[in-house]
Amino acid sequence: MKKLISIILCAFLVLGCFAACSGGGDTPGDGRLRVPDDPEKTYEINSYKEFSAIDISGKEYDQSIFKGKKLTMVNIWATFCRPCINEMPDLEALSKEYDSKDFQIIGMISDVDYDEEFYYDTALINKALEVIEMTGVTYVNLLPSFSLIDIKLENVYSVPETIFVDENGNQVGESYIGSRSLEDWKAIVDSLLATM
Repeated sequence: MKKLISIILCAFLVLGCFAACSGGGDTPGDGRLRVPDDPEKTYEINSYKEFSAIDISGKEYDQSIFKGKKLTMVNIWATFCRPCINEMPDLEALSKEYDSKDFQIIGMISDVDYDEEFYYDTALINKALEVIEMTGVTYVNLLPSFSLIDIKLENVYSVPETIFVDENGNQVGESYIGSRSLEDWKAIVDSLLATM
């Protein structure tokens, strides 16, 4: 009898632990995601040396995402932007082809908004997820955070916009407005890698 009571008690403890942990850190029980950083802090424009963000699944990222890669392409896109969506399969192909060349691609979704409590709009996240699935993209796509808005997004007036960042979070070269073909991106990436 004591053994049965112990098993039942352990089961309740395990279930209680799952129930307590199911919402995640700043994610309410309904699964919404919260903007991960401080709205009061300010960040240096065009410097990715310090930031925090999450992807559409809620995984957290910071400036360490650049470590170990000489060059990172940051492609800023929006769910309403047809040229953005059309070039994403080419960016995925570029990501796979250049994976062994100290290069990576990160997407930054510019049009996912948040409410007054700093929770992202779930419908917009779902729309972004649909685009990502439709285009076959597997590289990381970050949601707008307060730090990313300060650093770059508040100064983006046209999408897609693409920048390049070195492993220390410094922007490399110019900003590219508009979409490009796979061959054009290869030429740009090769040129930048040759200077690093």
